[in-house]
Amino acid sequence: MIRILIADDHPLMRAGTRQALNNFIAEVDITEVDSFKKAVHAADSVDFDLAILDISMPGGNSVKMVETFNKKKPGLPVLILSYYDEKLYALAFIKAGARGYITKDAPESEFKKAVEGILYHQRVYLSEELREESFRMFMRTGKGRTEFSGELSVREREIAQMFVSGMFVAEIAAVLNLHTSTVSTHRMRILRKMGVTNVIDLAKKFNMLNENE
Repeated sequence: MIRILIADDHPLMRAGTRQALNNFIAEVDITEVDSFKKAVHAADSVDFDLAILDISMPGGNSVKMVETFNKKKPGLPVLILSYYDEKLYALAFIKAGARGYITKDAPESEFKKAVEGILYHQRVYLSEELREESFRMFMRTGKGRTEFSGELSVREREIAQMFVSGMFVAEIAAVLNLHTSTVSTHRMRILRKMGVTNVIDLAKKFNMLNENE
């Protein structure tokens, strides 16, 4: 039995979300609340598999709601469901710890992809459009187009460049459509191969490589 928490102050939106979940999850137990305070209280009482949170409900209108929720219920994945443009808000919520961001006007097929990706594959979800745009932005502004070391694979070089440009594990996972655990594993391998222990030293070494070119 999958247990899901829906937190939204609009009854019709909660009903629609519930119906959508029932359409593609055979056995699901859904709890509905209409405020962030009630969401935190519900999460303290039940071991949910997923929390779906609106970002404009009473008591939870900023990225801090995700940070607070994660502190109180670490390990419980959060999917943000919002009217607000994902291009303006999604990456901020992902950086704060959300496992996905989807707009309320998204088709049910996209909602299904987001929920199943988080529940069954531990993926961080962003729409394909936003992943592509985020990657294009990184390629335009990311520091360091140079190669690192011949020992790094193509994927490791790509991820290393993202870390050096200031991106977080969850952001990289969302942009590249990878598990956060996969990105973390790549990070450990990159640091080991480059002979450093943290991203700051990795960046310093990378800058040295740039200077030597």
